Amino acid sequence: MLRAVGLLLVIALGLAVTPPPWNWLWLAVPLSVAVALLLCWRFGAWGVAAPVVLQLATVAVTGPYTPWVWWIPVGALSGAWMGLREEGGGPGSGHRAWMLLPVLLLCVALPWTLGYPELVQRGQNAIAEGGRQQPEFFRQLGYSGERLAMLERESEEGYALMKRVLPQALPSLLFAWIAVLVSAGRGIAARIAGWTRWPALSRRPFRDWRLPDGALWLMMGGIGLLLAGFESWAPSAWTLVVVPALGFSLQGVAVVQSLMLARGVPPAIIALTLAFVLFMVLPVFVLASLSVGVSDVWLDYRHLESVPDGETS
Repeated sequence: MLRAVGLLLVIALGLAVTPPPWNWLWLAVPLSVAVALLLCWRFGAWGVAAPVVLQLATVAVTGPYTPWVWWIPVGALSGAWMGLREEGGGPGSGHRAWMLLPVLLLCVALPWTLGYPELVQRGQNAIAEGGRQQPEFFRQLGYSGERLAMLERESEEGYALMKRVLPQALPSLLFAWIAVLVSAGRGIAARIAGWTRWPALSRRPFRDWRLPDGALWLMMGGIGLLLAGFESWAPSAWTLVVVPALGFSLQGVAVVQSLMLARGVPPAIIALTLAFVLFMVLPVFVLASLSVGVSDVWLDYRHLESVPDGETS
């Protein structure tokens, strides 16, 4: 019940703070994911008709050049993929993240669409508006004199940096947002399954999180595009690098959590330790967890056999 209330509050807050028409995705994506997942779970491959119908309906209503509606059928396609895999006992948490591949591919293709420059421009305008309002906010907090001038300079530099990196970072930011909405849709589907007395959706503990090895090839492909120096490919390349890197960072955290649990460390202590390290040294934490996650592809830390003292392997 607490999760359901929390989910409703997050969706309501998103509807309130996100500019239209993008705010409707807070409702449309989770609902379409839930419907597609349940239909494919119940009717098998016939349920894939749900994202197809959504695609045709959105194109008929809004036209093919409206970027915000594309995420509805693509999110439903991820939900359909999840539903098809539920019959076999359900995928692991890392493989369930692999089912976000349709969303990732749309993010990679987004910079090549006709509406992307306008989308970036709207984002930059919003950043510029926030930068203009920041000095007044500092004055309301009571800052003045040299301290206020320093904060204004730092704020201007920060907003200028955000405007410069937005064209490359926007697809990755959209992926993170839609991934959260797809996860919310899966939660809604689980709740509906409980109300209708269906079997519970598969659940896997976070400590088992492991991305498929193919995610590494996606990241290497993005790195190759960046090294090739194709400027027009930069937004797509950064998306292929950043999104798998975030997944491998989570895998590194899962490895650490699994090893600590195997040694009897209470989950509450693990959560507090990770939160403290994340808060204090965020860049180092991300790089370290990414390194552990990528190396886990070859070393598979959670299945290494321990060697007794005094023996060699």
